[in-house]
Amino acid sequence: MKKKLGAFIPATLGMLTAFGPFVTDFYLPALPEMTEFFHTSPALASMSLTTGMIGLAAGQVFIGPLTDKYGRKRILVASMFIFAIASVLCIISPNIYVFNLMRIFQGIAGAGGIVISKSMATDMFSGKELANFMALLGSINGIAPVCAPVIGGVMAGITTWQGVFCLLLAIGLILMVCSWFMPETLPSEKRINKSCLQVYANLFRVFHNPRFTLSTLAAMACFLTFFAYIASSPFILQRIYGLTPFEFSLCFALNALMIGIGAAIAPRFKKETTGLKKGSAHFMVAACILAVCLLTHMPLVVVMVFYMYLMSSFGLMQPGLTATALDAERENAGAASAIFGASGFVAGAVSSPIVALGNIAVTSSCVMVAGTIICIMLTFPLCNRIKKLSTL
Repeated sequence: MKKKLGAFIPATLGMLTAFGPFVTDFYLPALPEMTEFFHTSPALASMSLTTGMIGLAAGQVFIGPLTDKYGRKRILVASMFIFAIASVLCIISPNIYVFNLMRIFQGIAGAGGIVISKSMATDMFSGKELANFMALLGSINGIAPVCAPVIGGVMAGITTWQGVFCLLLAIGLILMVCSWFMPETLPSEKRINKSCLQVYANLFRVFHNPRFTLSTLAAMACFLTFFAYIASSPFILQRIYGLTPFEFSLCFALNALMIGIGAAIAPRFKKETTGLKKGSAHFMVAACILAVCLLTHMPLVVVMVFYMYLMSSFGLMQPGLTATALDAERENAGAASAIFGASGFVAGAVSSPIVALGNIAVTSSCVMVAGTIICIMLTFPLCNRIKKLSTL
């Protein structure tokens, strides 16, 4: 499919790729209100992030390999339909326990959009073209997280958290319609003609590829830091620094914009290894300085500067890691996309409850710094392996 795609396909794939973060970012400004509504603790309210990410991870592992056997489009449409149903069940949840359970199903359904959109991109492009298209998707991804918390903050100010989820339901229905008009990118002759058991076995075969494994583990470390920021920032900025839900949403949107900017900068490096090395180094420096700022309770403007630095470095890393991982296993694109995508949410599921324990400024700082250190330790060996392959 080496042809001009217009705006519809990249925009739809970009929104679908960003669907997981969108599902979490959209209701972040309402988390403190939900804590009061359900008469629960911040830890249990934050657990909705964890259960959602468990669903996003498990859903990708389940859905990704199926698309290698049955094709992309119809499974994508079905996933968006199930997401709409799960969203309704979230809205009518009577307590935090039922809500958190429904978030699992919402995550599983939303995972279809994430894993299938990346598989579709891999079907259409390879090599440098794939890296550039992933960077384009990364830039589009920056739009959804920018809009999501701002709209969520506005909604939190004029309606209840249920109203916020009603709008999320409407967005899911729109994406379902858009998915219906997407082309099928995996023709019948290219699908895996094996049993479902054999198809799922591909999930384990992708780890035989060192490039895929290193890229996935490095991305997982990135998301360990990213979701520590996601889970802690509503409480740090609203409860410690006294921001309103709308003010928080503006700060969060600015940080999300920095992710898009970082992703847009990534293709400007002549060698993808240069972007990955510089990105991982900046990522670690930003996390360390931010941790000092949070622990010493520096002024909000200083904290925001280093939040922005951290997020731009995170965005710089994503296109290269994604393209490297998926290009290494393009024959098993669905399985590779599933494992790669799920790994980030597994990291988030680990990260989110940890930062809710004890002093949230301390725990989030520790997790963010640890994630960036692991990331740089994996990125440099990955870059060395990429260089060796390029010389063969």
